[in-house]
Amino acid sequence: MDTLKFPLTFSKDTRELAKLTDGTDEFIKQIISVCILTEPFILPLTPDFGTADPAFSVISPEQLMLAASKFIPEVSIVAVNSQFEEDTGSVNVKFIYNR
Repeated sequence: MDTLKFPLTFSKDTRELAKLTDGTDEFIKQIISVCILTEPFILPLTPDFGTADPAFSVISPEQLMLAASKFIPEVSIVAVNSQFEEDTGSVNVKFIYNR
């Protein structure tokens, strides 16, 4: 099922909300990114969706791999790397996946 692109943007061609096509790399990257940005128990219908907030703890590769296997079964996370940027106070998370 196609999904809205996050952050919300409008398509230049149709002036409708931009969508991502199900199964594309951009679609899968967005789902994994949303999983990283969502803390567990925030979503009442799927309380086990998400990972610990990377701003306060190191991303657990195992936790992300488990979440991906449960919610995105067609994808296998093979590597996760998180790095704290002292200059900006942000955390950069990079992941590699296979289909």
